[in-house]
Amino acid sequence: MFEGLLSLVAILFGFGLLIVWHELGHLLAALSVGVKVEVFSIGFGRRLFGFRWRGIDVRISAIPFGGYVRFADEGNAGIPLEFFSRPLWQRIWVVVAGPLFSFILGPILIALALGISGRLSVMTTRIWRSHVVEFKDMDSVLTLNGEFLRSGERFLNLIGREGKKDVELLRGNRRLSFVITRRIPPESLEMRIPPVVGEVRKGWPAESAGLRVGDTILAVDSLRIFTWQQLVEYVKDKKDGSEVLLVVKRGKDTLRIQVKVRREGDRGFIGVTAAYRTYPMSPVEILKETGRLTFKFSVLLFDALKKVVKREAKVEETIGGPITIGAAMAVSAQQGLDRYLLLLAVITLQLAVINLFPIPGLDGGHILLFLVDEIYYRIRKRRIPMRAYFWIMMVGFSLLVTLAILVLGLDVFRLMTGKLR
Repeated sequence: MFEGLLSLVAILFGFGLLIVWHELGHLLAALSVGVKVEVFSIGFGRRLFGFRWRGIDVRISAIPFGGYVRFADEGNAGIPLEFFSRPLWQRIWVVVAGPLFSFILGPILIALALGISGRLSVMTTRIWRSHVVEFKDMDSVLTLNGEFLRSGERFLNLIGREGKKDVELLRGNRRLSFVITRRIPPESLEMRIPPVVGEVRKGWPAESAGLRVGDTILAVDSLRIFTWQQLVEYVKDKKDGSEVLLVVKRGKDTLRIQVKVRREGDRGFIGVTAAYRTYPMSPVEILKETGRLTFKFSVLLFDALKKVVKREAKVEETIGGPITIGAAMAVSAQQGLDRYLLLLAVITLQLAVINLFPIPGLDGGHILLFLVDEIYYRIRKRRIPMRAYFWIMMVGFSLLVTLAILVLGLDVFRLMTGKLR
């Protein structure tokens, strides 16, 4: 009951925040240059209640997914007639403010998530496998250039940089110190990930078998387990439907749990992920990580499209519609506030990028039309006819509706085949 309510609230709040915030950008930009606005609606459909502010009907509408801004004197093309008496920069400012607000919201959500979660680490500072002469298997790294290392991720980041590095470590019972003058490729060192369950995925064999968060896996079949990597390597080659026997330590008890393997693609899984540790991040660390993640999340769409073009990924595995997004919101909310905020950051940054595409009906399409109209006006001393605007917008709208039907169809396909998790 609680999980269902939490999922519903997460979906409604997520869609509402991202779209209303985007539309708020358009509203404030319009007010800043004196463009008349009639309605600012949170939700769509029939007006439930609201109030008037500076001549604007600020309303709550019946359908709570998103919102919109309606300008005064909108023509058939949905463009305010007043726009054509405005300077080009004002028209572009009103349109671009929506994506700009989405770009602003993304880093804010990322910074909040990092402040809540701290820095995540699944790797210890013990080296499980070394492929360079400077380090040996099972070395425990203590400090690098005087910095006490709290995670394997931090060690790999530092060791992969150019320049001199003073290293202190434990090798067996001996404490060693030495200097490295070259860059060590991070991929040449495999840091140990403890075999502790951090998440049991819903609907997967591990859940039905009774595995729990915090369980330590001691062995799989006859193989003694010391690292998470060993478990992954063992399970990935198993056939779909085959079973593995896990020896699990839970508190003071040692349990034997039989789990089925499910194959996805060319790998076998049982539906668990490794546990992670957290430690607080300084404001400077949060700022740097926010910048890195903002860029990473902003280009995700282009990375996905590149993989589709290169046939490294299938379209149905890459594109998600509102049902897929809503399901992801529900799952991330149950996993924790930090993960929910990071997902919202990904979506709002993708919303900003997509809206800047030069397709009629999107903000980028409006900007393109305004630029073309301005060139036409400078040459012919008159604006592009409103009828031409209307048909251009209809073509763009038809394209967007087609894409919407495609992604919604993919969502329904995932629901019917049980692939929506």
